[in-house]
Amino acid sequence: MKPITVQLILCFLLVMVFTGCAPQSSTEQVDLPLPTPAVENILPTQTANSLDFTATPTKMPAGPTMIIKTLEGTSIPPIVLTQPTPEDTATLEPTVVEKNFPNALIQIITPGSLSQLASPFTVQASVFPGAGGLVSLQLIGEDGRLIHDQLLKLATAESGWSNLLEEIKFEIPSAGEAAMLVLTTHDEFDRPITQAAIQIFLMQIGKSDINDFDFIKQPYIIRSFKDEAVITGGVVSVTGFAHSYNSNPIIIELLTESGGVLETQIVKLPRGSEKLNYVPFSAEIPYDVGIPTPVRMTIRQRSLLLPNIDNALASWTLTLKP
Repeated sequence: MKPITVQLILCFLLVMVFTGCAPQSSTEQVDLPLPTPAVENILPTQTANSLDFTATPTKMPAGPTMIIKTLEGTSIPPIVLTQPTPEDTATLEPTVVEKNFPNALIQIITPGSLSQLASPFTVQASVFPGAGGLVSLQLIGEDGRLIHDQLLKLATAESGWSNLLEEIKFEIPSAGEAAMLVLTTHDEFDRPITQAAIQIFLMQIGKSDINDFDFIKQPYIIRSFKDEAVITGGVVSVTGFAHSYNSNPIIIELLTESGGVLETQIVKLPRGSEKLNYVPFSAEIPYDVGIPTPVRMTIRQRSLLLPNIDNALASWTLTLKP
């Protein structure tokens, strides 16, 4: 056999061998894992008939603080916990039993608070006079000017009380203005013992419209000590009840016989106190004296119309010892 023929036969055999041993190809569909989508916080949006969970990112609503918790790796809707915003609410004490509370040392019977008055008008009051049987009667305009000022000497009964009946004439430059009617008594050192004041409205012309009195009891009641008490230890502890005429605090002062202010303490009453007849209060007033010192302790509350005028004032005499 020729060499070329032998080579051709060998090549043919090699091709047949490789072709028969090669594996047959087959096509199979393989499911590859898809990437897990990112989990977003979603809240249910309510349609007309059902709840529809959408893939819209959550928007925090305005108002109370909200805490959102989402389970990792799940598409469960978040749990919404609402935290209400705290509010400053008024805390008023229960109504105080007032059956044994005394009447004020100055009781303005007429006119009552917020009366509309034309000139002249009559002031009627029940008064426990101060030193020398005197009581001061003043009418003060809304700009602070003194419209009427009178010092009256009253005849007293055995009980010490007097009836005041006085007519006041006035002139005002405008058709009408607010004013304060003030009655005050003083001790022998010219310190105020008690004061009562009401807000009224003065008219240039017209007919008076007089309101009845509304509160004539002692404005401040002290439970921690009695009048003429002796205090030791460097602190005056004051506990009692206050009648609040407005939202102003009450002012407690220790006045010496020379008229000086030894100590001052400002006490804020609970919000809404003016809606009740009395609310409890307490204060600690430190003092420093080297010898026994007589003082008059006053409690007062400023008016809203004229801050330099007190709606009410009451007082007690004390002796302070080191």
